[in-house]
Amino acid sequence: MAFVGACDEVPGDAGPRVLELASDTIQLEPGTELVEVTVRRSASGDFDPGRAEARTGDVVRFSAADNGGHAIVFEGAALSDSARAWLERTAQLRGPPLIESGAAWVITLAGAPPGDYPFHCTTHNRSGHLVVAPR
Repeated sequence: MAFVGACDEVPGDAGPRVLELASDTIQLEPGTELVEVTVRRSASGDFDPGRAEARTGDVVRFSAADNGGHAIVFEGAALSDSARAWLERTAQLRGPPLIESGAAWVITLAGAPPGDYPFHCTTHNRSGHLVVAPR
């Protein structure tokens, strides 16, 4: 059973807010790329591509292609100090569980330091790799 609740007004708030569930809408700035990583349990690994490339400022979307219950986390010990600090500061070190096909975790690389960002699925113990290049 799933429970979802939302309020469109909060006492003392300046006015109504928009909260979209079951879909996402992001307006990308010119020059910003959307990097897609498909997540599914398979013999070749959980991630397609297994090595994704992006630039600082791009957006990465991890999308579940099965009902495998994936939990993606960047490997803190394998990250550079600056990458780990940036992921912690932006609350993007780990994603929400992707429990059904079509579920997605979207991260922004705005302000991300260039470097290697290894990640893995804690559910299936499979690894992937994100390389962030400077813009």
